[in-house]
Amino acid sequence: YLDQLEYAEQLGFDGLGVNEHHANAYGNMPSPNLIASILARQTQRISIAVVGNALPLYNPPIRVAEEYAMIDCISGGRLIAGMVVGGGPEYYSNGLNPAQARERVAEALDLVLRCWTEPGPFVHMGKHYKLRYVNPWPTPVQKPHPPICIPGAGSYETMDLVARRRWAYMGIPYFHKRVFKKNFDYFREACGREGYAASPEQMGWLVPVYVAESDTRAREEFESHLWYFARKL
Repeated sequence: YLDQLEYAEQLGFDGLGVNEHHANAYGNMPSPNLIASILARQTQRISIAVVGNALPLYNPPIRVAEEYAMIDCISGGRLIAGMVVGGGPEYYSNGLNPAQARERVAEALDLVLRCWTEPGPFVHMGKHYKLRYVNPWPTPVQKPHPPICIPGAGSYETMDLVARRRWAYMGIPYFHKRVFKKNFDYFREACGREGYAASPEQMGWLVPVYVAESDTRAREEFESHLWYFARKL
């Protein structure tokens, strides 16, 4: 898998993406930061997107700030920092209350950004995280911080948050394209309510793609695996 990701740079791709899932065969990547750190060392040019760290699973979330900063340093400033709310299975398998998801993410985001932009040491006394001595090392190469991407499955709360912060939103491919159109129409409206027009760089669409010499060949090689993923994982 790492060989394939590294080969993408040789083929001229602009970026690589890794992500986080737990307790099932859906993603086979419980720590995308480990994979991203290897890619940061083994590649030279390509952007590395971690999409993303599920913030409520990290206690305290300064771990995300520290590890992302280290990946940015190793890569020479090529990290795209993804932060996710996380899905129901992650909360269930990690013993977390999903009713607290939004407020945990909001507090964790503020803390991560503070780690990247405010010299320590400082004190953080929030509702969910109480830290008497925050003194993050290292800090990212990219200033004020790496670009941030928030993947989501279509919740308006997430799109409002991303629009307000002027970050990038990435739609996840569980729905028909008409649902994506509705979601991105809403995201554009949310950016408009914040006083600006959404740029193409703020809108990502995760799409399963398989390339072969013909459509028939592609179906022969890949279709059974796609349906295994959709029906069993």
